[in-house]
Amino acid sequence: MQLANGYADSKVLLVANELGVFTALGKTKHTAEEVAQSCRSDLEGMRLLLNALTGLGLIHLRAGKYWNTTLARKFLDAKSPTAITNLLWLLNHHWSNWTDMAVTIKNGRFGWTSLTETPSFRRRFALAMEERSLALGPLTVRTCRMPRGATRFFDLACGSGAYSIALAQRYPKLSGVLIDQSVSVARRLIKHQGFEHRLSVCKGNVFSAPFPKDSDAALAANIFHDFNAQENQLLLRRIRDALRPGGKVFIVEFFLDNTEAKPVEATVFSLLMYAFTDTGRCYSWSEVETWLQSEGFGKFRRHPITGSIGTLEATKR
Repeated sequence: MQLANGYADSKVLLVANELGVFTALGKTKHTAEEVAQSCRSDLEGMRLLLNALTGLGLIHLRAGKYWNTTLARKFLDAKSPTAITNLLWLLNHHWSNWTDMAVTIKNGRFGWTSLTETPSFRRRFALAMEERSLALGPLTVRTCRMPRGATRFFDLACGSGAYSIALAQRYPKLSGVLIDQSVSVARRLIKHQGFEHRLSVCKGNVFSAPFPKDSDAALAANIFHDFNAQENQLLLRRIRDALRPGGKVFIVEFFLDNTEAKPVEATVFSLLMYAFTDTGRCYSWSEVETWLQSEGFGKFRRHPITGSIGTLEATKR
């Protein structure tokens, strides 16, 4: 029953984020009336929502006033530099994918919606990925062991550019080209971090945009789960052709084990990609290594990052 009813707790958090409740509370104490007014909401509904958030341990209540917990101030107030409000927006966007999942499984994939092609969605999606990378970026980059003397890399489907920035911070002699269909967030972040002289952006589709020739390394983070096996092998072929001999590719993904039933986070995410994308799902370490081998890569090294996310390193023969 806890598993069956888990969506309700999740939705309380996502609705509060959508309404801006944690941002309205900020760093001070407020009555339900004040929060309702700030969020332009019905008072009764807001009071019930605030009480639910209190019950979940996300905010405090005393003497008729509510205030953020330390966790909420750090991660849920949009004004915090470590906020994940855009990431929560994306998870709330996926709600419709889960709501329609039974219909999708009965009838087959519906594929990408037109909304995902809009500039506003792509920008918000990139912001969500930037927030996600606050924790994962440094952990991921530690697993990326560049070839000796490496100076040039490219990042396909770069998103916010956070992984590339982390690479540039770790390897002072490294320069890179970041490729994606939306690069406004990456461009802003690169400028904010002061890496314009080492990192450049290229707006384009990863299946058709030119990759820098004779590169030392390529980063493919969180992209393979968007496509099927044939499409991913095509991407690997394009990456191989752009790398110098001995160059490396680093694939960051939700990886499954050989049963494809574990780890659970990756299996659930794979089902979501079935509903969200045209052809995507998650893949096992071994499956991706088979693609790499067929495209002329070897010396595979697996680097776990979390229980379900890892980096697969391969070298061009």
